[in-house]
Amino acid sequence: MELDALKAAWAQQAQRIDQLEVLALQAWQQPRQASVRRRLRWFSGMQLGWLLVWIAVTVLAASFWVEHRQVPQLLLSGLALHIYGIAAIWVSVTRALLAVHVDMASAPVLIQQQRLARLRRFTALSELGLGLPWFCLWLLALQCLCVQWLGLDLYAMAPAWFLGSLGFGMVVMLGSIAAARWAMRRLPARHRLQRLLDSLSGQSLARAQRQLRELQQGLQ
Repeated sequence: MELDALKAAWAQQAQRIDQLEVLALQAWQQPRQASVRRRLRWFSGMQLGWLLVWIAVTVLAASFWVEHRQVPQLLLSGLALHIYGIAAIWVSVTRALLAVHVDMASAPVLIQQQRLARLRRFTALSELGLGLPWFCLWLLALQCLCVQWLGLDLYAMAPAWFLGSLGFGMVVMLGSIAAARWAMRRLPARHRLQRLLDSLSGQSLARAQRQLRELQQGLQ
């Protein structure tokens, strides 16, 4: 009887220890999971803010090219900004949806890591896709603003300068695309250029990924 009582007491003690370990693990996990969710929601909120900005830009660009559709250079400038605005809207919506998909509390940590890696990759690539066209778009945006606010057509005033600046921007943009592709394929992960490309996904997502990695290691 004493041996059976000792075995029962030992089993109860082991169960209590297991429960304490589970509680300790939950106490360690919960603030990190909350931090990850907070960062993802902040990221989603930022994307919705940018969505409103790009909707406004797209509407203004559309009204510009419709108003100046009889002038080819103004029509093309307005259309280019309109198309860019639509692309930026799609990017903002896609980023927000991917972040919400990562933030699903029921998903295992490993699945969240995979989803967050997908979000970071899409964010970095879309940052390049939206950023590089501004080597040319700055001139088209300036053209639209000068026409709208000052009544000045930059192309009509200096066509050689306008086309030369546009061509130079195209060359720089294409060269930057080629350099980015080469860096992603050839350079080691710790190279400065690779880290620069990786940082395009944003510090908020990078910290969230580190915390998910810690959570995964804590479960092992």
